[in-house]
Amino acid sequence: MKILGICGSLRDESNTNKLVKKVAESTGNDFELIYLGSLNIKPCTGCGVCMMQEGRCVIDDDMQGVYEKLLKADALIIGAPTYFMDISGAVKCFIDRCMALFYREVGPPYHPDMPWLGNRPHAGKPAVTVTTVAGSGHERSRETLKVAIDDCMKMNIVAELAEVVGMNDVSDMPEVLQRAEEAGKKLGQALRKNKG
Repeated sequence: MKILGICGSLRDESNTNKLVKKVAESTGNDFELIYLGSLNIKPCTGCGVCMMQEGRCVIDDDMQGVYEKLLKADALIIGAPTYFMDISGAVKCFIDRCMALFYREVGPPYHPDMPWLGNRPHAGKPAVTVTTVAGSGHERSRETLKVAIDDCMKMNIVAELAEVVGMNDVSDMPEVLQRAEEAGKKLGQALRKNKG
């Protein structure tokens, strides 16, 4: 069973990325972390080609390799820092590009009477969302992630972390690390139950 963690901060050692890693480590499963800051992922242009070519995005960048990892993942952890009252642009760009997955020949149809809405290859798989902020806006980010992961991708969110950390390092915040560990344990349990 493989868990994929999306580290959405452009700074490798950011609070968000540290919490994604802590959640992953606490699952008791194999995991892989993808750091968006080290990838070249261009924005979706809304061209619609993915809808007509079985989910094949025409943008030739690092997202092509991420698609295959997403399809093979049994569970997802997605971390997004909160910038200016919502998720960062890098994470929004990543989420937009995930639309191409809806048109792969896998997963249940989103709506049987509207095939143009595609499939949901991740439907029912467990997920955890993570966001951190210095001040405020974390609830909006939590909601944005929920809409993308739960409402759109139809994944089962088992835990949500939306942490106000100020200018501190989460490594020095045991209560936040404890919540991340608990989220990881929930994800591991949900994954084992799904595969049981």
